[in-house]
Amino acid sequence: MREYADFQEIAHCGGKATFTIASDADGQVSYQISFENSRPTPAEVVGIYAMAPQGISVADFRLGGIGEAFDPPMPENCIPVLLGSDTHTCWGHECRRCRGYFRNKHHTAVYPLTCPYCGLRQAAHHFLTAAQRKYIQHYVNTLILALQEEMAPHTEKQVVIDMDSIVDQSKDAPRPDFYYAAITQQTRFKCEKCDEFNDIRGRYGYCAACGWRNNSSQLRMEFDRLRNELNENKITPENAVRSAVSNFDACCRNYAAQLARRIPMKPTRRTNLERLLFHDTESAAIEWMRSAFDIDLLRGVSNPLFIKKMMHRRHIFEHNGGVADKKYVKESGDAEAQEGMLIRENTANAHDLISGLMKMTENFDADFHEIFRPTQWPITYFQERKARMRQRRGEPTSGPQST
Repeated sequence: MREYADFQEIAHCGGKATFTIASDADGQVSYQISFENSRPTPAEVVGIYAMAPQGISVADFRLGGIGEAFDPPMPENCIPVLLGSDTHTCWGHECRRCRGYFRNKHHTAVYPLTCPYCGLRQAAHHFLTAAQRKYIQHYVNTLILALQEEMAPHTEKQVVIDMDSIVDQSKDAPRPDFYYAAITQQTRFKCEKCDEFNDIRGRYGYCAACGWRNNSSQLRMEFDRLRNELNENKITPENAVRSAVSNFDACCRNYAAQLARRIPMKPTRRTNLERLLFHDTESAAIEWMRSAFDIDLLRGVSNPLFIKKMMHRRHIFEHNGGVADKKYVKESGDAEAQEGMLIRENTANAHDLISGLMKMTENFDADFHEIFRPTQWPITYFQERKARMRQRRGEPTSGPQST
């Protein structure tokens, strides 16, 4: 996956939107719209219907191939707008509810987008940025003004919106307000369910295409890093235990925060839910997830008592210099512990803890998405595409699976 700096501007792909306007023998005016890009950078174009003359987006449409009509057909009193990507063939989006900004690879007319931050799911044109909306208004106004100009019969003219010339300006030159670029965010990831590229602020979020959260996949990446450092003696087992539990807790608290924000409940209950900690397998957090939301983190976990002991060890590594205190001796279940004993950790325990925490996270992930179900279309499409690729390679295929 391409690496680049956080909050870096990614230029518009450029290109020229051309309106070819013709007047027939009776003076009736018609127009055709085309988009041409000859720049040495990647570019993609999507279609949006906008009301005329207001320039307000009302629907997305599929461009189709040569000679194919737009899908769906254009609504009355609308103009088809061609919207170019950035030079990474991504689009910036802004959520109309939480105002969060994000990027992904598709501005689709086939399925809705999901806000990575608040989970709002709507048609892609509802996630336009302010600059993209200004471009659409400029696009519509330019065409309308050109259509209103007098033309002699049997004549033709072309009006061009030249984004190439704007992109080629020096960085210090002022740009018109209808120019839109994209801004990189902080976490770039490909969704493990639909393979969509996402670029979001923070660490955890929903995939913009299918709506599956990346918590589990992000935690797995972090745990893989910890395992490698353990095996290469770059981190002590004690620090690996501390880091593993800390990352697990942050991941689970993020899930819980989404439950608090998206499920109607009383303010006190919401506040309590947002304050839960996942540092103990016998804590109120684990039980509340099971009793209130039917989210069972311990389902199928083979060693819950071991995980409980290791979570208590995390506490004394973090807050007591690794020395067992009365609370640890009483509550951890460590039969060999005595008060005042220095706890020595080993690599095998750290690896086993990581495995157990990953299983608990996968349980949280699966149950969470039974409550907030993903958009199935991009997931099915990705599964079918993988099956076709396996078939071409002569590998056995099992067909797409539902989620």
